[in-house]
Amino acid sequence: MTQATKNPPDRAEDGGHMMNEPDIGSGERTPAQKETDEQIRKIQPTAPGQKPADGGKS
Repeated sequence: MTQATKNPPDRAEDGGHMMNEPDIGSGERTPAQKETDEQIRKIQPTAPGQKPADGGKS
């Protein structure tokens, strides 16, 4: 006979409020989106007709 495994109790009710999280659908950028935007701004654009240093297509 097999024994049923006991699931651990759900701790969702013990968690705090997510006051620092943007509302879904509010248009507010998440911390990850802000970090991605910052990284993108650091990328130097290539001049028109110049090939990127990594050899990719522009």
